Amino acid sequence: MLLKKFIALAVAAVFLTFAPVQVSAELAEDTIAADFAVDTVKFIDSLPVAKGKYKSRQRPILIQGAMNSEIGILVRALKNPVVYRHLNYVYIAGTYKDYPVVISRTEEVIPNAAASTALALTNFNPVAVINQGTSGGYLDTLEIGDIVIGSRIVNTSAIKLVYQPAGAGIDITQQEMLGAYAYDKNLGKFRDYKEFAADPTLLKMAESIRGFDSTIGVIGTTNGWNSNIDYINFLHERYGAICEEMETFSVAQICHGSGVPFIGIRTISNNITNGATYTPGAAVSSQTFVLILAENYIRDVLKKSR
Repeated sequence: MLLKKFIALAVAAVFLTFAPVQVSAELAEDTIAADFAVDTVKFIDSLPVAKGKYKSRQRPILIQGAMNSEIGILVRALKNPVVYRHLNYVYIAGTYKDYPVVISRTEEVIPNAAASTALALTNFNPVAVINQGTSGGYLDTLEIGDIVIGSRIVNTSAIKLVYQPAGAGIDITQQEMLGAYAYDKNLGKFRDYKEFAADPTLLKMAESIRGFDSTIGVIGTTNGWNSNIDYINFLHERYGAICEEMETFSVAQICHGSGVPFIGIRTISNNITNGATYTPGAAVSSQTFVLILAENYIRDVLKKSR
């Protein structure tokens, strides 16, 4: 665990050393997250604002994070970053490893992530989407900073509760999964999906990354923050979810309907099942992991296909 945190901080320090906003590598993860999120806002505000529509000879990779603490390292990794704003959502476009990349701050929760993704697909035409950020663990074996590679994504709040008469009490485990509607190109209409699978190529490449404590499993998306251990255990047993967050399913939903390859990557920032309290600095882990994934995808897939 200590080695993993050291590696994450060391990687972060490399990016930060050469960034306009300096942050000491000796700072603890929490301190980095608290100060770095504020500095990220200042950094983004200092960047030039794009004039006109986005233009690129190559379709960019879109990498998303909901909060400033989840995109700070990513935006500093870009060369020649430029800011675009569509409605109230922020996108930073530049290059990474000599390939166009757009970093999106989706803002938190399902509706924002869906809107931000739809706008990104319309305005940037990405070749692939990587949604990443922090999450709460559902397994007591998951520690702060561990990576969850989402093989499948479910919406644990898209449920129908069975009828219970007045006075019968409340039992939300009596439910069925409704899923959510997404466009089906084969049918030519919207239909309900209970889950979405990661793009096979991105999934395989994520699985091959070493140097992180990573687990492949189901990411559960919800608009709430679940602190009920019995219900957490139920969601794990019923739907297979091993972590919980607030954006990934809606991003997958939009990407699926548009035929854009997608994967969700999450780091554990808290885990009530083993007493691990919320640690914002865990966002370092997912960003460094995703930068490696993006580099490999650029080198082994995108540049080879040209």
